[in-house]
Amino acid sequence: MSRYLIRALIVLLILALGLPALGNGQPAAAQAAPSCSTQGTVRHATYASAIMRQQMQYTIYLPPCYAQSTDVYPVIYLMHGSNSDDSLWIELGIADALDQGIAAGTLPPMIVVLPNGDWIANKNRFDNISWSNVFLTELMPSVEKAYRIDARRERRAIGGISRGGFWAFNIAYRHPDLFSVVGGHSAYFALENAPNAYNPLYLARDQKGIDVLRIGLDRGKNDYAFWGLDLMHKWLTQRKIEHSYTVYPVGEHDNNYWSSHVAEYLAFYAADWPNPAAVGGIAKPRMRRADEVSNTLFVPAVAFPSLQANLPLAQLNAVLNGGDDAALVLDQPTADALKALGVKLSPKQRIVAADELEKTLWREPNNYTLLGFDQLTPRFRMLRVDESLPVDWVQDDPFSYPLAFTSTAPNYDPKVLTRFLMSGVTAITRGTMDAFDANDVQWAGEAIRPFTTRADFFHISNEVSFHETCSQQARAEEKAVGPFCSKAYSFDLLPYIGVDIVELTGNHNLDFGVQPYLDTLKLYQDHKLLTVGGGVNLDAARQPLIVEHNGVKIGMLACNWAGPQWALATETTPGAAWCDRDWLKAAVIKLRAQVDFLIVSVQYKETDQIRPPNQQQIDFHDLAEWGADFVMGSQAHLTQAFQFYPLSSGGEAFIHYGPGNLFFDQTYIQKRFFMDELFIYRGKLLTVNLYAGITDEQGRPRLMEDKERTFFMRTIFRESFF
Repeated sequence: MSRYLIRALIVLLILALGLPALGNGQPAAAQAAPSCSTQGTVRHATYASAIMRQQMQYTIYLPPCYAQSTDVYPVIYLMHGSNSDDSLWIELGIADALDQGIAAGTLPPMIVVLPNGDWIANKNRFDNISWSNVFLTELMPSVEKAYRIDARRERRAIGGISRGGFWAFNIAYRHPDLFSVVGGHSAYFALENAPNAYNPLYLARDQKGIDVLRIGLDRGKNDYAFWGLDLMHKWLTQRKIEHSYTVYPVGEHDNNYWSSHVAEYLAFYAADWPNPAAVGGIAKPRMRRADEVSNTLFVPAVAFPSLQANLPLAQLNAVLNGGDDAALVLDQPTADALKALGVKLSPKQRIVAADELEKTLWREPNNYTLLGFDQLTPRFRMLRVDESLPVDWVQDDPFSYPLAFTSTAPNYDPKVLTRFLMSGVTAITRGTMDAFDANDVQWAGEAIRPFTTRADFFHISNEVSFHETCSQQARAEEKAVGPFCSKAYSFDLLPYIGVDIVELTGNHNLDFGVQPYLDTLKLYQDHKLLTVGGGVNLDAARQPLIVEHNGVKIGMLACNWAGPQWALATETTPGAAWCDRDWLKAAVIKLRAQVDFLIVSVQYKETDQIRPPNQQQIDFHDLAEWGADFVMGSQAHLTQAFQFYPLSSGGEAFIHYGPGNLFFDQTYIQKRFFMDELFIYRGKLLTVNLYAGITDEQGRPRLMEDKERTFFMRTIFRESFF
C-alpha cells in the first residue's frame, strides 16, 4: 500500500473518531480523500488484425488518475525482443519505475504501449504482411483511438529491446514524421537481415530526414550484439547526426542488464515532455550523450620504438595513489597539472624538464610517461590501459578511466579528432577464399572488428575483384600468380569490418577481366565505399580523395609504382594509376594546398627485407618533401620499417614503408601485420596507434597477444628509424 493511501486512511479515521489533529493540538481540518490511486493501471487488450487474420495482443500502462481525468498523454511504444512477448517490459519492472517516477515528479504522466509482435515480429518480411505494417496501420491507430493519447509526433516515442530495437529503428527511420524519439536497448542490427530500404543500418547511413529524431542507443560492455550498434553509431557520427550511445561497463544481452536501466530509458524518452508534477526544478535523469566525455585527459605514453604497448590499470592506479613507480618519468608541467587536479604523486617521483622528456624516453625505451592528450606527438605512442586505449575508455564510460577530468584547462575535444586507420594488402582469393568457404565472413572479421569499426575512416588496399562467376573451378585453374578473383559473397566482409575507403593500386584487380573490375567498382559505389588509386580510366584513377571530418579536410592520393603494365589504367581502359613522377609531384603539391592533412599510399615493388631498398627510401622521401604528411607502402607482403623523415623545410613526415597483408593467404611468407591508426587532431598528426596483428588459418586476422607483439615489434623496430 502506498504512503499516500495510508495517509488518507489515517485522516479519515481521525475525522470519524473526532480525534485532535496530530502534533498541533487543533482539530483536524476536513480533507477530501484522494480521488484516485497513485499507482498506474496495467491492462491487457486485443485488436483485430486484417493483415494477420487473427486477434493481436498488447499490454498498456495508464498513468495514475487516468480514469478520473480528461487529460491527453504522451505515449511510448516499447517492443520486446525475439522469443518474448508483451510481458517482457512488465517483468523488467517498467510499471514500478513509471509509478515511482511520476510520483516523484521526475517523469510526466504518460501512456506506455507494449505490443505483442507474435510470430510476424520474428520474420524478416517487408511486404504487406510485415510487423511494421501491422504496427503502423493497425496497432497504433487502434490504440490511439481507444485511449486519450496526444498523437502529435512531438509526444510520440518508440523503442525496443534487441529484435524490438531493430523494429523500432526500422519504423522510426522510415517515418520520422510520426515519432520524435527512438531508442534501441541492445538493439540487434545486422547488414544481412533486411534489404537496404528497410535495414536500420543502411537507413542510418542514407535516409534523409532522420536528423529530426532524438536517437538513443545503449548496450553493456559484453553484449554480443555490439558490432551492429557500433556500426550504427559510426554511420550516424559520420553524417553528424546527433545521438546518444552509452556503453555501460557491466552488462550482457539479458534481462539483468535491461532491468537495471529501465528508469534511465524512461527518462530518456520523456526528457523533452512537459512535466506538470515536477517541482523545485528537479533535474530529470537521462541517458548520457555520446559526446559527454571529460574535457581533460591524461594518457600513458612511451617513445614510439618502445616495445611496450599496454599498461596494467592496477599499475596506473598505484601511481595515482602515491605509489613509487621507477619506470614512470614525468615532465614538470604534467606533474604540476596532475597535482592541481588532486592526484597524489609520490615524493620520489622522477620529474624532468619539459624539453628533456622526449630525449629521456627515447634513450630509456622501457620507461613511460603521462601526458595531456594534446601534448602527444608522433614520437610518443599512446599506451593501452588493460588493453583499451584511454580515448576508448572515455567514449564508452567517461567515469571509469582514472585520468579523465572535467576542468577549466581542457586538453581533449573529440569534436576535433579524426581517427584514420590504414591497412595493407587484402586479397580474398586462393587459400583465403577457401578459409572463407569453410567458415564465413563473420568468422573472418570478428576478431579485428571491435577495433576497425572504432575508426572514423578505415582504409584497405583490396587488389582482387569480386564476382559471382568466381568459382572453385576457375580458381583451381589459376596459375602461380593469377587470375585472382573473390566470390561475390565475400564482399560482405568489407561493410562488416567497417571499411570506408578502398585503395585500388594493387596489381591483381584486372586478373579476372575488365567487366568484373567494373562490376566491383559499381559494388563499391552502391555501398557508398570511397575509392582511390584506380578507376574506369587513367583520369579517374588519378583523382585524389578528399574527406571532411570534424572541420578538417583530409586528402589521399594513391598510385602504383610497380606495374605490371596490364594492371594499369590508360586513357580508355580501367586499372590502377601509374606513379608517373611528373604527374605525382604536381598532384601532391596541388592537393597539399587544398587540404589540412595529406596521405599518400603507394603500391611499390615488393621486397623481402624489412629495411626498404635505397630507391624506395628516395621515392618515399620525395613524396614527403612534396607535401605528404604520411606516406605508406601498401604493397608490402613483408612488413617493413618506420621512419620519421626530417623535411628540408623543417619538421618531420611519418613514413611506414609497408604494413604487411591484412587478408591474404601468403602466411608462409609473413602472417604478421600492422594497422596504423592516425590520430589527426585539429588538422595535425597528433600520434599513431599501432595495432599489431597476426593471421590465423589463412583468413582470420587478430590482434597479437603480448609476447607475440613484443617479438614482432622488436623485429621491425630494430630495422627502423634510420
